[in-house]
Amino acid sequence: NHRTAESYNSAERQFPTGASYKLYKCASLLRALKSELAEVGGYEVQTVRIATNPFDEWLIDENMGEHESFHQSTNTIDMDKLDKCRNRLRHLDSILEKNNISFCSLGSVSTPHLAEVLCPLIVQTSSRFSCSVSVGKSDVKAAQSASRCMMTISRLGECNDCLNDRVIGKKQSSTPNHLKGGLGNFQFCAAASCEPFIPFFPAAKGSSSKALAFAVGLENGCLAKHLLKKSAKLSKISSVFGDGMAEALLPLQSICKRMEGEIYGAEFLGIDPSLNPSLDGGNNGMDGSVAGAIEEIEEVRDSFGGTGTLAVAAEITTALQNLPSKGILLTGYRGIMLPVCEDARLSQLASSSPNLSSQKLTISQILNVSSVCGVGIDTVPVKGDSSLDDLTSVILDVAGLAHRWKKPLSCRLFPYPGKDIGDMTEFDSPYLCNTNVFAI
Repeated sequence: NHRTAESYNSAERQFPTGASYKLYKCASLLRALKSELAEVGGYEVQTVRIATNPFDEWLIDENMGEHESFHQSTNTIDMDKLDKCRNRLRHLDSILEKNNISFCSLGSVSTPHLAEVLCPLIVQTSSRFSCSVSVGKSDVKAAQSASRCMMTISRLGECNDCLNDRVIGKKQSSTPNHLKGGLGNFQFCAAASCEPFIPFFPAAKGSSSKALAFAVGLENGCLAKHLLKKSAKLSKISSVFGDGMAEALLPLQSICKRMEGEIYGAEFLGIDPSLNPSLDGGNNGMDGSVAGAIEEIEEVRDSFGGTGTLAVAAEITTALQNLPSKGILLTGYRGIMLPVCEDARLSQLASSSPNLSSQKLTISQILNVSSVCGVGIDTVPVKGDSSLDDLTSVILDVAGLAHRWKKPLSCRLFPYPGKDIGDMTEFDSPYLCNTNVFAI
């Protein structure tokens, strides 16, 4: 399984001028690539996606960001400009629908006051859209902005809640499925040290320096389990796992390179080999679990998160990042994905005990593993009334790790309205499994 084939394109201030044709080119490229991968290699492409350059380069008018506090008072908001943004988003959504594209990342924003206005609006407008806030080293203001976005987005599904009408618009008469239970945060994250061309959402973004390009992301939990079970020992990961991963990726890369330049001159940027779980694996998703795959190495004692986990995660990451020496062109995170609500074993560990003192998986443990492998804190449910200070501190921890070690990390937390620590989530999504709400 290959999670996504992703195309990158750049948009301009003159949006929507030329947008239809640019997106048509992206969609044509992705359709051709998906067909070629299926017919020649027998690969299943789960989704095709598009990522644009950061949305503050094209969604807003150039002078819209001049007011530092325009999101704080109705007197400082130009509603005509906000309406223009909303209309541009709706137009973009209709173009994507016509081209059968279900996922589009609008990139990141690095200006906090723009993030707080536009990110909730982007998420509310369509389930197709994702976006992120870039958080720099010790950037408290950006981290606070991202945490406010998370809380605002978590409440978008509560029709009777007192939302910020000047930004979001009129309250909804019914709740779209993609916003229920705080699920809107599936489409949003805080991103640190995330360069363009990561083929995973919501951190994905293109660059205005490239007209049209594509990359591939993997859903390889089952493959990881097979290779790590075959490795068995820490000392065998670099050879058995590393060689096996290269062998699996070379045919895929060959097809992608053959497609390079054939459709509108598109450039092939590489493969993100990051270990990424699959809920479609057998044994109720356990066979596709990355955490379960790591537990196949005998140096991991007890369970994932216990002693030995860090050493194994570090060795796997080294093996993945050494793939260029075996002829593989890489892009993206190049690490290990540990999304709690997308990994059956992680969700099982997190829900093993509602008692905080005996929880087998905590945010601190995940962050500790991320220090050697990436990809950060991902799809972690937290209580609905989490404080902005608590959310901000977690985001700053992720950003601190990312910038200290110069690695891409992201933070995607799910404040769940009405739920407290230890409660079970009730997500109704084919992409998520349920687990207990975490303590921060």
